[in-house]
Amino acid sequence: MNSVEEKLSPKVEALYEAVMELLLEGKEVRKMKVSEITERAGIGKGTAYEYFESREELLIRALEYQQKVWAKNIQEQLLCHNEFMEKVNCLFDMMDNIMEKVKKEAQEELCNIFFLSPIFRREKECEVTKCLYHIVEEAKRGGALKEEFPDEYIVLALSGKIFSYVSFCAAVRDGKQSVCTPGQIRVYLLDSFRMEFLAERKEDK
Repeated sequence: MNSVEEKLSPKVEALYEAVMELLLEGKEVRKMKVSEITERAGIGKGTAYEYFESREELLIRALEYQQKVWAKNIQEQLLCHNEFMEKVNCLFDMMDNIMEKVKKEAQEELCNIFFLSPIFRREKECEVTKCLYHIVEEAKRGGALKEEFPDEYIVLALSGKIFSYVSFCAAVRDGKQSVCTPGQIRVYLLDSFRMEFLAERKEDK
């Protein structure tokens, strides 16, 4: 599997970028054709099969690579914060930034591919999932999170909050009426997460 640091062939890199561009524009992964990927990449269709045995392999490798790129970006952003909830807020800020740049049709699929699907399948080797486990384990060691909850449950709950937020924002962008703003929903989701999982500090007793 390619790492972010490894030098990709220019054509492979172009194919990977084409897959991500199509995804960000709202194209469902399962409906992507090799011909439209190669057209976007600016190379011949047959060239793709010089590097990949099938359409499925191309898509899997492209998404694996993009997960590593995204995970590296998340790690760099999280380094700027010390407290657990600051890191969680940072994750939501990053989702806000992504949602501003992509079509609403792409928002839920992006969230599902990079957050929920790996969690539900218990794919702990997924790069983005590793980031979530890392901040949870770090917070547990520092006493910020309640010990009675398994790491896996906390990561799943956090992923669910992120997905709920993205789904709400996508619905708002789709024109559906709501008495709440995205900001209010975000506060509610984070407050409910905080109340359930954050350990009580000694100074709060």
